[in-house]
Amino acid sequence: MTRKRHGLAALAAAALLASACGNVIDAQNQAKSGSDHGGEGKLLRVAIFGGSWEKGIRQSVITPFEKETGIRVQAEIGTSTVTLGKLRQSPDAVDVALLDSGVSETARAEKLVATLPQDKIPALPELADRAKLRDREGIWALTMGYWALGLAYNSEKVKTPPTSWDDLWAPANAGKVAIPAPATTGGLPLALLAAGHAEAKGDTDLAPGLTKLRDLNAVSFFDSSGAASNLLQSGEAAVAAHYNSGAWPLADQGLPIKWVAPKEGALAADSRWHVTAKARNVEAAYKFLDFASRKQAQEGLVKTIYLAPANTTAVIPETVRGRMPYGPDGSLDDLLYVDWEMINKNKSKWTDAWTRTVPR
Repeated sequence: MTRKRHGLAALAAAALLASACGNVIDAQNQAKSGSDHGGEGKLLRVAIFGGSWEKGIRQSVITPFEKETGIRVQAEIGTSTVTLGKLRQSPDAVDVALLDSGVSETARAEKLVATLPQDKIPALPELADRAKLRDREGIWALTMGYWALGLAYNSEKVKTPPTSWDDLWAPANAGKVAIPAPATTGGLPLALLAAGHAEAKGDTDLAPGLTKLRDLNAVSFFDSSGAASNLLQSGEAAVAAHYNSGAWPLADQGLPIKWVAPKEGALAADSRWHVTAKARNVEAAYKFLDFASRKQAQEGLVKTIYLAPANTTAVIPETVRGRMPYGPDGSLDDLLYVDWEMINKNKSKWTDAWTRTVPR
């Protein structure tokens, strides 16, 4: 090979190397900026829950959103507390975060989620007023749907179906009951209910409720919705203070599990969409929240994970009306709503009191 050809070969190799390095840098920049192959294909990182919730959210929200917008969604699966931990460690860990009530307020107090510009979410007027979480700076979260703590039971093992919270203490159910621990969404609200302060504001005395729970002959204090479902599925518990969204999927599997809203009212909770304070793909995040708040997406969540819709135009089919958190003939107004800021303020103190008082 002549010296000229050697020179041309060297130039070609250098060009290839430069191109390869450029591609690597472009790929790194794309990953850093949140873009996915450029153009309309933006990558949106969304934190959601697992299990039946993941299936329902993918089917009703994520897949049709991707199809309509061309934006690719990368789902990050985890509980509310796991997602909160990720955001505390890295505020830009995800663009959109799904968080339960209670955890949601904590994220806002720690400035981990952003105020939402109302003109970016056209579906906003269709949402119930209570589904738009506000503070002095504006709306900062949108409810995806409502669920509630009520009474789940095994219809083959429980001869008299429960209708009241008092039925947890019925002699026939002694040694067969499971209730949520204070680390769960329903734990401290249940203690407040037992103390007669389900909708209390400000500081309140939890001691009477803890004493009442101590006297409950419970077989288990569960730390997650999945754990409650496992207790019912295995037969270890025949009655549980459980969530409608966790109990009805067991019935879908053919198990003899039913759920009722107590006559005094079920304890309301909701799961909320947030745009994180350090989101990389903010515009796509707004589009996602708008899509998830629309009538079609909300109706899908009603049918898949039995959430009461936040969108006031959504229609609840008769086939699932009985599985709503307020029962077949109720509405959002029939639920009992707790003051999460008050609970969060007292959470450490009340959890310590629970630990000292309730377990045997």
